[in-house]
Amino acid sequence: MRLQNKVALITGATKGIGAEAARLFAREGARVVICGRDEATGLEVAEEINEKSGGQRAWFCHLDVTSYESWERAIDFTIQTCGKLNILINNAGISFAELIEDTSLEHYDQTIATNQTGVFYGIQLGIRAMKENGESCAIVSTSSVDGVTGDPLFTPYCASKAAVVAMTKCAAIECGQKGYPIRVNAVAPGYIESPMYALDAAQRGMTYEEYTHDMTALHPIGRIGTAEDVARAYLYLSSDESGFVTGTTLMVDGGYTAW
Repeated sequence: MRLQNKVALITGATKGIGAEAARLFAREGARVVICGRDEATGLEVAEEINEKSGGQRAWFCHLDVTSYESWERAIDFTIQTCGKLNILINNAGISFAELIEDTSLEHYDQTIATNQTGVFYGIQLGIRAMKENGESCAIVSTSSVDGVTGDPLFTPYCASKAAVVAMTKCAAIECGQKGYPIRVNAVAPGYIESPMYALDAAQRGMTYEEYTHDMTALHPIGRIGTAEDVARAYLYLSSDESGFVTGTTLMVDGGYTAW
């Protein structure tokens, strides 16, 4: 029960890593607001959590992370429903496989709006909601190995994830200097089995099996990651076990960046 009495808002939580994090956080004692654009799937995840918990531990709230007003509504919903906000997980993200010469302005704008600006909105509004609640709080954002390395097929994605690393450091310093009880960190996953992983394989013109074979070879640990691997990193950085950790990016990459 490492998150007992905590309230968490998780973006992109209707599927994949976000949904797994919501399930794990609820098992660890948190009340969880599942945010995303797919209401039907989000309600299914919330219902599953509540059935297994034997009570109301999860709620769905529609959130388009590219909209500041949508963010405001989601945080207001969390506080009105659960009384406070302790944990914010900026998990939502998108990517498009295009060389920089061929990257459309539409895809560039969409990627930055979701992966970078959306995270900024979450950090800013999360700090405002948490700074005076008198309890230890945590903001965890999702970067990527592509935030510290390069991939010519994903230039906007790499740029947006590098920005997450920088914003994490800036926000952590600001919260520390102002005496806010908020730690701000990021997680940088390697290649993880998820809906986005399957999309990446398709965008590269590879079968899931071909892509997994090639990606496994890039991870010294000998496998690609699972959604639970990332969810457990979120859990550590959200819990009081990481009370002396802020401004850092935790690599959850099976050694991908150790080469």
